Amino acid sequence: MSDKYTKGIAIAAITALISGFSIFYNKLVIVRGVDPLIFNILKNGGVAVILSILLLPLTQRKKLLSLSSSQWKKLLLIGFIGGFVPFVLYFEGLKQVSALNANLIHKTLFIWVAVMALPVLKEKLNIWQILGFLIVAWSNLFIGGFSGFTGNRGEIMIFAATLLWSVENIIAKIALKETDSQIVAWGRMFIGSIFLIILALVQNKLVLLTKLGSSQITPVIGSVIFLTGYVYLWFRALKLAPATIVTSVLILATPITNVLSAVFVNHALPQPQIINLLITLIGVAFIIHLIPKTSKLKTQWT
Repeated sequence: MSDKYTKGIAIAAITALISGFSIFYNKLVIVRGVDPLIFNILKNGGVAVILSILLLPLTQRKKLLSLSSSQWKKLLLIGFIGGFVPFVLYFEGLKQVSALNANLIHKTLFIWVAVMALPVLKEKLNIWQILGFLIVAWSNLFIGGFSGFTGNRGEIMIFAATLLWSVENIIAKIALKETDSQIVAWGRMFIGSIFLIILALVQNKLVLLTKLGSSQITPVIGSVIFLTGYVYLWFRALKLAPATIVTSVLILATPITNVLSAVFVNHALPQPQIINLLITLIGVAFIIHLIPKTSKLKTQWT
């Protein structure tokens, strides 16, 4: 495994940690009465502002201004498919389902990314990686505290958002071949925020921003911090390592959210939650650390 891949996997692991905390935290914020669309405008807009500030240095501005029309088209797609529509779907759905189920649906991302990455990006999976995926899926579905899907409207919305984020990852992986990861992250959040504001205008919801109190706005700051870290690091990881690998590492967010829900909502940490975390770690380690050993076996499937 090259140093580039190792660095990408390490960054993806940090991103998974942020994601686990973020999903649990956002569930708590949603129930405080903030309209999901307004919540997304505040949160995503805040991230867009922070990333814009990071782009202010002259070197980054030159990169941004020198983008080709093809690069801008990809950024526009990423902003719409990744930074706009799925956020609306996800946070509307999150009002109707548990944080655990929402996180689990979202973490099927690696499956849909793999399905698309094999033919489009020409990435490869070996039998050991697939085995690792199965271990992780078994851990989360059968011993992670998962009580089953109901197929309600909220779950369908979250699933649709997950599929769109999968498509975004494929487009982003292509864009990252010639575009800086920081610019791709900025494009996703800045362009996506513009679309969110337009939707709020169409739905006459923008006025709701003026009706928010400090008790509602303050918690959003935490969401902004989480999402900034997530987006900034995620695209760096995606640039350095295969999409199939980094999205599989993101599965670690599921047991993290499970543990947080168990401790802070149920006020207990059952043994199954601990086992779930350990087996998920084993599955992910299987995916990562066996890659160099199995590469010589030529058991890759395309």
